[in-house]
Amino acid sequence: MQMIIRESRQTDEHDIAEVIMACHWESPVADHELLALRWIRQFIVTEPQNCYVLEHPDTRKVVGYIVCATDTIAYESEFDKTYFPKLKSRFDELEAQAFEYLEENRKLLLFTRIHETGINLANYPAHLHINILPAYQRSGYGSMLLSAYEENLRKRRVPGYHLGTAAGNTKGLSFYNKHSLDLLHTTYEDGKPAISILGKRL
Repeated sequence: MQMIIRESRQTDEHDIAEVIMACHWESPVADHELLALRWIRQFIVTEPQNCYVLEHPDTRKVVGYIVCATDTIAYESEFDKTYFPKLKSRFDELEAQAFEYLEENRKLLLFTRIHETGINLANYPAHLHINILPAYQRSGYGSMLLSAYEENLRKRRVPGYHLGTAAGNTKGLSFYNKHSLDLLHTTYEDGKPAISILGKRL
């Protein structure tokens, strides 16, 4: 099947949230507004030209995506200033409403700033998040999305990018290794590897 890769639109937000839940949540209990504020809205509002979706040709549903900030320092500054207060306010609303899945959503308040890792952002200034619905994984679509993303960064003269993934995500790490990403840093929790941060010079 020939999927469609196109630039993202703000109207894709709901479908992207559904992809995130299918890939990272054991059950669909995430609050969509929290999810959008944490992982989606800032990217597709400020840099839609640098974000791509994988669209099913028949249903026109988004089944995968890649979102990007070309300047991570600027992204984190804007997130702290604009989006995190909204995220916290939304969480407080849910808490006041005694939202059934409040604790499951608390993790969306976590935010590790990349400069705290010591990575040289001059070499890897951009960062991305990529997910594809399980039914469409291992079909080459991830490579298609990543290739479109990298080509776009090259045209914009962005020298490199980085991303984070769970240290135990063996499939993901294998995929990134295949695409020549190098391990830049590992964060630890309770003495065990937690997050692997990988990067690629372009």
